[in-house]
Amino acid sequence: MVVMAFVAHPDDEVIGIGGTLAKLSADEEVVVVVFSYGQGWPFWLPEKEVIKRRVHETKQAGNIIGVKRTIFLGLSDMRVSEQFDRSTFKILKKLFTEVNPDKVFYHSIQDGHKDHRFVNRIVEELVSRTDVERYTFEINLWNWFQHKSPLILFDITDTWERKMRAMNQFKSQSIFINLLRPMVTLKAHYYGRRYGYKYVEVFYKR
Repeated sequence: MVVMAFVAHPDDEVIGIGGTLAKLSADEEVVVVVFSYGQGWPFWLPEKEVIKRRVHETKQAGNIIGVKRTIFLGLSDMRVSEQFDRSTFKILKKLFTEVNPDKVFYHSIQDGHKDHRFVNRIVEELVSRTDVERYTFEINLWNWFQHKSPLILFDITDTWERKMRAMNQFKSQSIFINLLRPMVTLKAHYYGRRYGYKYVEVFYKR
């Protein structure tokens, strides 16, 4: 069994679905495709240095949650939709065919970040004629507590600490990680308590 996650930026896979990937990695191979290097921050450092740091941090975090392989498409942060073209789609399609996943995770169309919504549209096109299981998730805060009935919950109580340790690997993004951590924790605990768990991650099954 193979799980494939498609995310816009390094750290999205950990913030959004790190506990679930850690849980699934015990029995399934996990492959992550990252559309951009997230090189927009820290903006005061040379771009090559930022890319080097972000790739290293992503691999360190991936080791913690059990990611078997991480693939970077190499697009620019905040310019994913502008740089993505049909040749990039062909690369993506070839990767998808080679990996042949049983489950696919990707950003929700309701997410507030434009790069995230673009990834949603591309992956929807990629998997539209397949029978792969599809799960979407949100990173940004816009809709986190407005959903009365989440369709799918993954109990991540046993992998919560691994998710937190993986988030801590993104030291170049510490200002954002420190801001997001309380909200990530609150959301996981809020929905967990509603449905009889300690911590969960929430998804929509497509």
